[in-house]
Amino acid sequence: MLNLAEYRQRPALLADWLPWAGLIAPGIVLNKDGSFQRTARFRGPDLDSATQGELIATSARLNNALRRLSSGWALFIEAERRPAADYPHSDFPEPLSWLLDEERRAAFEESGHHFESGYHLTLAYLPPEESRARAAKLLYE
Repeated sequence: MLNLAEYRQRPALLADWLPWAGLIAPGIVLNKDGSFQRTARFRGPDLDSATQGELIATSARLNNALRRLSSGWALFIEAERRPAADYPHSDFPEPLSWLLDEERRAAFEESGHHFESGYHLTLAYLPPEESRARAAKLLYE
């Protein structure tokens, strides 16, 4: 039979390049290869200003969590640093707490630029072949 796919005149669309097939549960994406994907956003410590000991401790905690994963898992981490907004305004009922906050505000403003770190953690799981065959039946062309 003649394969007409090579004569198709449609240009490659963005959907042809993306791995996502559909959203199968709140926050769970089924990819075209049968894998599952979940992304979470969190705020963590600012690793650019961390000491060597803090980096080692963070690395050890992350390694301890990741070594428990079996085969088929992939982990993607994206870090985002953005300039921090101005010091937030707060109302204090007593003068002493207001005075402490004013000292903190002065230290914040004279110390220069401040940044906030945000992270996006994506976990992808590719199940064994027999599980993928069952998940592929959920897809339609």
